[in-house]
Amino acid sequence: MDTALRIRSAAMRLFADQGYAATSIRSLAAALNMTNAGIYHHVTSKEALLADLMRAGQLGLTDATDRMLTGRHDPAERLATLISSLTAVHALYPMTSRVMDGELRSLTHGSSARDEIIALRDLYEQRWKSALADGVEQGAFRIADRKLTRLALMSMCTGTSEWYRPDGESTLEEVCAEFVTIGLAAVRSSAQVTMRLDLTLLPDYPWEPHVDPRVAPAGRPAP
Repeated sequence: MDTALRIRSAAMRLFADQGYAATSIRSLAAALNMTNAGIYHHVTSKEALLADLMRAGQLGLTDATDRMLTGRHDPAERLATLISSLTAVHALYPMTSRVMDGELRSLTHGSSARDEIIALRDLYEQRWKSALADGVEQGAFRIADRKLTRLALMSMCTGTSEWYRPDGESTLEEVCAEFVTIGLAAVRSSAQVTMRLDLTLLPDYPWEPHVDPRVAPAGRPAP
């Protein structure tokens, strides 16, 4: 692993475990057995490092989502894909997810980096807005408040970063399938969507520990 990736990996771990505010360049250097000067040789500032990690995380999520949505035009299938992909990313990449979801507040208000991350988030969320809007317009969904519905569904998916465990009671595919059922019920869709999550399309975050999502809970065969 090259030095730049080692720094990003250690920073992601520290930001996720103890928070950006509680992580100093000195503590990052200590974790890597480097000097502060050695860190600054590769990064311009702690905030720039955070922005870099958040940018990579958001771009990875959006790109993976677009790959999964390719060829899917039905609103119910698109919503099911969005639910499954967001759930899987947060379940399998908890460090990246916690930093992406929780550290926007740490970027300086009015900075170009913060504005960029917000724009990338908005671009991703447009996929959700579009699927819900198309479902309503086509009569496939009945929703009283699209924004509240979108936020509720996305919160359900992102919560897996806090509780999902590969060796838990349910496999990732079971969690995704149940969330899809809940999501379609929330928009009052009569569609029956059965889909198998293609894990090869998920983003690659090299700083995350490798987890085999096919590992089943104890005593059960892997899918």
